[in-house]
Amino acid sequence: MKYEIPKEIRSKPKLFGLEMKELIILLISFFFIFTMLRDLVHSVFTIPYFVMSGAILLWIVLPSRNNPGLKNYMSFYLLFKHNRQAYHSLDNQKLLNEVLLQEERYGEDR
Repeated sequence: MKYEIPKEIRSKPKLFGLEMKELIILLISFFFIFTMLRDLVHSVFTIPYFVMSGAILLWIVLPSRNNPGLKNYMSFYLLFKHNRQAYHSLDNQKLLNEVLLQEERYGEDR
C-alpha cells in the first residue's frame, strides 16, 4: 500500500488566494477608503480616486520583488520599524577579502 506524504503540513487558510490577515487588511482598507475618505475627495476626482485606491490596495498584498517571502505591506512595516541608528556593513568584495585573510593568517611563504 502506498501512502502519499503531504509536502506542506502547516498551510495557512486562504480565500481567493489571499491569507486571512491579508483579506482582513483589504476589507478594512476598502471600507475606510470608500466610506470615510470619500468625502475628502472632490466630486470630479471620485472615479480616479477609486481606481487608484483599488490598484494600490491590490499592489499592497502582492509579493515583494526585493524581499522574497514577504508581501509589500510587510516591506513597508519593516521600512518604518528598522533602527536608523544601527549600521550594517555589506561585504561587497567577499572573495578578495577571503584571499587577503588567508594570506595574512598563513603568510605568503606557503
